[in-house]
Amino acid sequence: MLSTHDTGYERPDGPTIAKVLATLDGGRNVLATLGTSDSTYLQASGSVQTGFGLDLQEGSLERRFRTRDRALPLPWVTEAFQRYAQGDLSWRDAVEWEADRIPIPRESWLSSWPAYIALLVAAAVAMWLFHSWWAAP
Repeated sequence: MLSTHDTGYERPDGPTIAKVLATLDGGRNVLATLGTSDSTYLQASGSVQTGFGLDLQEGSLERRFRTRDRALPLPWVTEAFQRYAQGDLSWRDAVEWEADRIPIPRESWLSSWPAYIALLVAAAVAMWLFHSWWAAP
């Protein structure tokens, strides 16, 4: 699937990939993603005028990489996308990559179900104790 801000193409061919990448203008259209799932994809960001950076994710956030060069030319990016669509990953060795760490927020125990249940039980016990104390003769 190849997608941009407002378009999507199932199983795009080479000319479709080239056309979509050529429409990235750095304004409204700045991102194109080609992938098999939400966790496995190649993504180009930038514009034809300034060049592109590539992000590559291979199954999880722990396997996410980005090109050091964020001004790759359109012809090279187009070829990389077309080869990626065919399952050819040999183009990856032509650029330098760095790990792209996206911080995953840790959930506080206060926002977990056990905390809500404990709070509910504590409130019920408090109401029972208050009622028992108030109703005592």
